[in-house]
Amino acid sequence: MPKFVFAKFAIHDRAGYARYVDLATPIFMREKVIIHASDDEPRSLSPDMKADKVVLLEFKDSDHFKHFFSQPDYMEAAKIRDAASTISATVFERFEMPS
Repeated sequence: MPKFVFAKFAIHDRAGYARYVDLATPIFMREKVIIHASDDEPRSLSPDMKADKVVLLEFKDSDHFKHFFSQPDYMEAAKIRDAASTISATVFERFEMPS
């Protein structure tokens, strides 16, 4: 079953975050992660959801999710992301409408 990741970012170093994007984008493409959304100007519907950026990612299953986040080149890129921003993220499954 597909796994989704929703992440929101408070970015305090735009240049550093841009470097992360430059490094991570080819990895997302290589690993066939689907990027459903990436918004640099999200509108918050509640105070706790304020963010400078949000993303919604899809992985084909749990193994794909685990594989991606264990890739050495992504782990290095994530260090740059973490130095440039504060991330809050959650992983969840697709909702299947009952028949």
